[in-house]
Amino acid sequence: MLLCFSTGAVRIFINFLSMRQAVTPAPLLGRMTSTMRWIILVPAGIGALLAGYLGEHFSLSFAIGLAELAPCCWPLGLGASQ
Repeated sequence: MLLCFSTGAVRIFINFLSMRQAVTPAPLLGRMTSTMRWIILVPAGIGALLAGYLGEHFSLSFAIGLAELAPCCWPLGLGASQ
């Protein structure tokens, strides 16, 4: 299962990166790559810490359920402060 997941993740990432680079003008490639790394990696660390806290203090089921619902709330504007 891990082997299948890993190969699939690599293939998706290569396509994702290639598509972004194809539509980005050459002078902006470095800026685009660094910006996307910040957008992806900074929330990952914060999310890992938050998930660990929730899993330890509430329950693992609660943390997993919240992680599944969080992406659904952002498009609705429920996660943003108003």
